[in-house]
Parts: sequence; structure tokens; C-alpha cells
Amino acid sequence: MNVGNIGAMRELTESEAFQFLAFMNKLVVGLDRIGSQYHDNAEDRAWALAYVMSPAVFKEAAQLRHLIGSKYNQELAEGQDQGEVEQLLTDLPYWKMPTPEQLERFKQNQLKKQA
Repeated sequence: MNVGNIGAMRELTESEAFQFLAFMNKLVVGLDRIGSQYHDNAEDRAWALAYVMSPAVFKEAAQLRHLIGSKYNQELAEGQDQGEVEQLLTDLPYWKMPTPEQLERFKQNQLKKQA
């Protein structure tokens, strides 16, 4: 990530930091539990993920992303076309969605492992 000429982030309040930490803990522990519980059953693991990843989880994640992003300067400096958050995330490697063919190959490989 490029963090070159980025200004300082305003501090989180204790309550904001707790909100963020609580969400991250729920996410990490929840994913770990699903992985442990269904480590040898890809189909049940996928269903458990679909069950847990409800619209409420996406909403909470979006709210926390907004909260953190709001701590950076939102104004564009003269001659800039990106704000601080955009500059910070310029080189962020996002997860790539599998093509239908890749997903099918993955499913078949997982099913072979279970057999």
C-alpha cells in the first residue's frame, strides 16, 4: 500500500475503536469457527458462510469502513484527483471473484478431497 504523502488520521474515540475491534473479532473468530467446524465439508462450510454473512454483517462492515474513512481529510488538495483514503487504497489487492469455470473446478477439487 502506498502511504507516502498522506496526512495524519484523526484519532478514534474509545467507543469507535471498540466498535471496530468488536466487529473484527466477530469476523475473525466466526470465520475460524466455521473453518474448524466444517474443515472437511466444503458444502456445509459454504452454507455456514452464507448463513453468517447476512445483510446485517455487510451493513455493519460498511458503517465501520465509513467511520474509519471519515477520520481522514475528505477534501482534495489543489491538483489532486484523489482524497487521502483513495490514495491509501490505490494499490489494495482486492479479492478476485472466480469465473464460473474456476468456481466449478474448485468445487470439484473440494468434492474429490472429501471422497
